[in-house]
Amino acid sequence: MASLSLSVPYAILPSIQQTQLIDDDDDDPMTVDRSIFSLAEKKRYEWKNMLKDHVGAWCIGSSHGWIVFLDQNGVPLLLNPSSSTIINLPPLPLSFLHPLTYSYFAEHLRKTFIVKAILMCYSSPSSYTLAIIYGCNRKIAYCNSTTWVELSNDRQSYCDIVFSNNHLYALTQDGSIEVWNISGPIPIRWIFLTPTMVVNYEEEKSYFGDNFSTNLYLVVSGEDILLVKRFIGNFVNDDGLVVEEEDLLSSEDTQPLICPYKTKYFTVYKLDIEDKKWKKMKSLHDKILFLDANESVSMDAKTCLGCEANSIYFTDDRWEEMNLDYMYGGHDWGVFNLQEKYVKSLVQCADRIDPPPIWVVPVPQDCSNLHA
Repeated sequence: MASLSLSVPYAILPSIQQTQLIDDDDDDPMTVDRSIFSLAEKKRYEWKNMLKDHVGAWCIGSSHGWIVFLDQNGVPLLLNPSSSTIINLPPLPLSFLHPLTYSYFAEHLRKTFIVKAILMCYSSPSSYTLAIIYGCNRKIAYCNSTTWVELSNDRQSYCDIVFSNNHLYALTQDGSIEVWNISGPIPIRWIFLTPTMVVNYEEEKSYFGDNFSTNLYLVVSGEDILLVKRFIGNFVNDDGLVVEEEDLLSSEDTQPLICPYKTKYFTVYKLDIEDKKWKKMKSLHDKILFLDANESVSMDAKTCLGCEANSIYFTDDRWEEMNLDYMYGGHDWGVFNLQEKYVKSLVQCADRIDPPPIWVVPVPQDCSNLHA
């Protein structure tokens, strides 16, 4: 790999040498090689043996400069790419997988079971907590180095989690916020808030309806708590137009047109705790956001070489659709500027990217010295 600062944001991609598409029935790519796309240089570099001989490993997230992956047996590990440090984590408890067996999980669900994995570090370099959203019901669990704990809460499923000030912030599908203290022997929910959302329907009306899907993300930006709404066209043609599903079939052609999903728009809201409202933001000013399977992060644009202020950098996190079609999965990534209000591509890609891109952002000081 060419020499560059790993503290600069970059995206992990499949190996440049991996040129053939993976058939739906194939196993994971049998490689430990990856490539990275440097935002500072707008270039892609090959990274030989990035996953340190863990053949077929599947990345499930990144946080604080570390990447989280599952090995071929479904066991989670932490990897610091810059130092080559690997931390072994305990396997997921069978209770998390019930009624499935671990072998079935490892063989069939390893790519989709965990939808978010984030890391919290403490002052001690050997102390850390890994939190995950997992399963079809999107529950939350965390591991304090040795023991997995599930948050006992019967609310609806979660769509994002972040760590801030040694607390776990969780966002539910209805826009509610929970704050958990997980530093003690028993997790305690300190805050539960269901803000109303002040929506500009005139601006967003073009993105409602069956032709669009919506993903929500939670970001802690300094003293502010942000909710980001991502609008994804379910079927987008070569001209960038969102089309109806029935338009993919015609009487002349028995094969449906291939129009993969693509992100078309974002809106950002800031939490007003006193009014208990999500209020729309017109601008991120000098901030940029990184969203996908990585921990949702806000950063100053001046600290990220090659990045545009007032922008959202995103990648494809619809992993459950990775095998729907050869045009689906991993391809939906780019940058959205809130002033210009349209998506720009970072790397031209027409086909599936398997494994999908994942952002790795600069390492905060509290996590830079983690070791096994």
